[in-house]
Amino acid sequence: MELQLNVREVAELTGKTERTVRNWAVNGKLTAETILNQTNRPEYLFPLEELPPDIQRRYYERRKALSPAPAAEGPKGTRKPLDAYSAEEREEIAFWTRTVEEWQAYRARYPGDKAEADERFCALRALAEPERPFSVDTLYRRQRAIREDDLDGLVDKRGKWRKGRSSIPEEVWQAFLYYYLDQAQHPARRCYEYARLWARQEAPELYEDIPHYTTFTRHIRSDVPEPIRVLGREGEKAFDDRCAPYIRRIYDEMASNEYWIADNHTFDVITMGENGKRHRLHLTAFFDARSGIFTGCHVTMNPCSQATLIALRKGILKYGIPENIYVDNGREFLTFDIGGLGHRAKKPKDGQERFEPPPVFERLGIRMTNAIVRNAKAKIIERRFLDIKNQLSRLFETFTGGNVLEKPEKLKQVLKNGEIPLDGSFTETVEELLDWYFNQQPYGGAVARDRGKPRQQVFNENLHIKRTAPLEELNLMLMRSTRPQKVGRLGVHLDIDGYRLDYWTDEFVMQAQGREVYLRYDPEDLSEVRVYDLEDRVICTLPARNDTVCRYGDGIEEVKTAIRATRSMKKKAKEAMEASVLPFVSRRTALELVLEQAHESKRARLVPEAAPKVLELRRPEEEPLLKAVSGGPDLDVMTRNAMKRKGEFNHE
Repeated sequence: MELQLNVREVAELTGKTERTVRNWAVNGKLTAETILNQTNRPEYLFPLEELPPDIQRRYYERRKALSPAPAAEGPKGTRKPLDAYSAEEREEIAFWTRTVEEWQAYRARYPGDKAEADERFCALRALAEPERPFSVDTLYRRQRAIREDDLDGLVDKRGKWRKGRSSIPEEVWQAFLYYYLDQAQHPARRCYEYARLWARQEAPELYEDIPHYTTFTRHIRSDVPEPIRVLGREGEKAFDDRCAPYIRRIYDEMASNEYWIADNHTFDVITMGENGKRHRLHLTAFFDARSGIFTGCHVTMNPCSQATLIALRKGILKYGIPENIYVDNGREFLTFDIGGLGHRAKKPKDGQERFEPPPVFERLGIRMTNAIVRNAKAKIIERRFLDIKNQLSRLFETFTGGNVLEKPEKLKQVLKNGEIPLDGSFTETVEELLDWYFNQQPYGGAVARDRGKPRQQVFNENLHIKRTAPLEELNLMLMRSTRPQKVGRLGVHLDIDGYRLDYWTDEFVMQAQGREVYLRYDPEDLSEVRVYDLEDRVICTLPARNDTVCRYGDGIEEVKTAIRATRSMKKKAKEAMEASVLPFVSRRTALELVLEQAHESKRARLVPEAAPKVLELRRPEEEPLLKAVSGGPDLDVMTRNAMKRKGEFNHE
């Protein structure tokens, strides 16, 4: 006999509603036999062999799972361990265990009929706990569950049979997630409407089975894990920052000055310069990773490479030279003469590697590491910048807040009254607070044994090696560098803010013109530069020379000074040329020397005469194609007569 399934059984196998299965039968999507039930309404029976293979497989798997298992020896044992139940369910198991024990003890002490004892016990418990329904049958069921070690029998399952199930058709739920897990971040209500539109167009048989919007919101909370929601709606960056596992750094074995972290911070405070202009200053800071103190700081109008060097110099003079520096990918750090270009370096088009002067970090023996782009959690200095905002910037009346929501209401009136700190006083306050307030705060980092100690003390206790350099050598190593340039007629030059400064001496231009060199200079003292060859050997120190620069309209004295400067080298070149000739050498011209050499060669006849074998060339045997006709006119005579007529022989 052919096996047939009813609508309910097919719905359980497919995970659809019975309405959907009936629609499949009516539309012919599934083969079904129609019969009339007792109320003369159509019912559908589906032959198992006509159903899709996956439904047949599920049917046999379920039938196998529901078949009775062989009896196990000994007691049944607990279906699930106790910790598999929720706290509420464990409390219920404990309650019924105690209640059954109390019931059995009451029955044993009761002098009358045991059935009467059961009724009286239930009545007493109902008075003590009216919120719990008690009956004799319930007590016997719980007693049997305890005897069989069946913890499920002690838990009230009412209302929990649908837990983990959903009335949302699977295809509609997947369509909803397609729109919901999108970085456009559509509201859930709109995603619900999009899913309904999709079902109306693509799966009309499911449209009537779509539940209310609140069902979708409930399943978002229960069925969509937070990492998946963040990844789908906010992207990989938000997932990495908030959901993905992270690398935990160990600081126990790190020493002070082993790693410095550098970055820039914009103060949320309005200050005023000497010119009366209002602005917000910036902080370029170096931060010791082990102790958490600020080592080198510089308040500047504009974060730049020079501000980085100034802050580094302050830190080195006070705390020593660090071994490693951890920075981001900003231009103020990835500069060819400070930290090197790093990943910004480009391969030369011609394939020839060009000379690059050693950057400052390399000259100081510092290894530079660049953070991954947009990876703020790698730089712990940004957390300290948050402390600066909350514990320093908020102390000033002109605190602006980090955004519009943080902007104080009184700020407008404060600015109107002119209560604005000056740049100089603000800078002094910042430097003093960083050294004597922030660096003295209790340590709260990852090393447990140091927590509670002042940060400065933690730095001092873990400073095992301090690398230093003499002031002169440090100033030299912190100098900026230029790219290679050729020595020209005005020596070498620096281009600073669109203005060119020339550096030269007569001797340097005369000896090095045309050579490639590079310069090192101190931006705070541009009166001189140091010149190096491309093998990083110092050549000389050159002064700034602007005496050959004239403007239109300059007076005669300025022009005379420039002319004297330009003629000075010519005069020295002549003197050098004359000094290079020995005085005892006779002053004979080059022509006289060459003629004398020619006469000597003529007299000596050092080269023998050539004696080649001469061959006479044979003349070609040619016969003219145009021959004189016998008895005809003489062409030569005719030609001469014609020339005479034209007067070409008048000279004869």
